[in-house]
Amino acid sequence: MSFTEAAQAVLVAAQDKAKALRHQQLDVLHLLQAQLSDSDGLAMRVLKMVSGDQQQLKSSVEAGLKQFPKVSPALDEIAPNHACRSALSEAQRLSKEKGD
Repeated sequence: MSFTEAAQAVLVAAQDKAKALRHQQLDVLHLLQAQLSDSDGLAMRVLKMVSGDQQQLKSSVEAGLKQFPKVSPALDEIAPNHACRSALSEAQRLSKEKGD
């Protein structure tokens, strides 16, 4: 899959977070958390435009990630789960459609 540099950075940050949490799969929550960690990123800009509660969303994502099973030792490679693969495929389709 080919993505913009910004999208690739989010993907790498999400994978790093999944590894740090010792999760066995990459999920859309990891992607969202990575986007919320970037105060200048698209997710935070949209959240500010709609006057969303940033702290509440971050807390909800953290709580969701705590529900994932942990593996020991941590995996070297983290594969995306079905939901994450679907989201990434849709992002790529939209990118092509929009000419990004």
